[in-house]
This record gives sequence, C-alpha cells and structure tokens, in this order.
Amino acid sequence: MSKTSFSLIKKANSLFKQNEFEQAELLYKQAGEQLGMRLVETSIWLCQKRAKESNNPLKNSATSKYASADVYNAENFVKLKTQLDKTQALLEDYYKQTQNLKLQLMQRT
Repeated sequence: MSKTSFSLIKKANSLFKQNEFEQAELLYKQAGEQLGMRLVETSIWLCQKRAKESNNPLKNSATSKYASADVYNAENFVKLKTQLDKTQALLEDYYKQTQNLKLQLMQRT
C-alpha cells in the first residue's frame, strides 16, 4: 500500500468517525482508484448508508447501537481481505489433497 493511499484511508477513516460521510466517501474512492475499488467498496457503501441514515434521525439513533465506526474501515477491510485470501488458498489446497487421497483409495480397490 502506497503512502498516499494509506494517508487517504486514514483521513477517510477520521472523517467517517466524525460523521463526515460524504467527504469520507470521496477519499475512499480516491484510495480505491489507487488500490482497487474492491478493497474500499465496503467502506464506500457504509458511507453512503450512514449518510442516508443521518438524514433520517429516527433510524440514526437506532443503528448507532449496533456497531461502532471503528469496525467498518478500509484498514480493517484490507486485513480481513488478506486473511480471507489466505484461508481460501488453504481450502483449495485441502480440497486438492482430499481429491488426491480419494483417487488413491479408488485405485487400491
């Protein structure tokens, strides 16, 4: 991750925590152009969702109880994405090993 994109994400996270969702969304989009939109699409979606909810005060008070803004940010998303990719690779490897073992068992009979 380049320093520029990391800086954009940090600023966007800060704006998100300050409930400046429209500005945070713009910064996430800029970071997405550098890193790939798939890495920040969740953060962008949350900005849009929270901006919509902040315009509706009845929903805003109810949704603020469920999760803090710290959980939903691009830094955590990148970490989780990396972990998910590693898990997926392991699953694929285990699947291949299982298939090879099944083939070996079938050949013995």
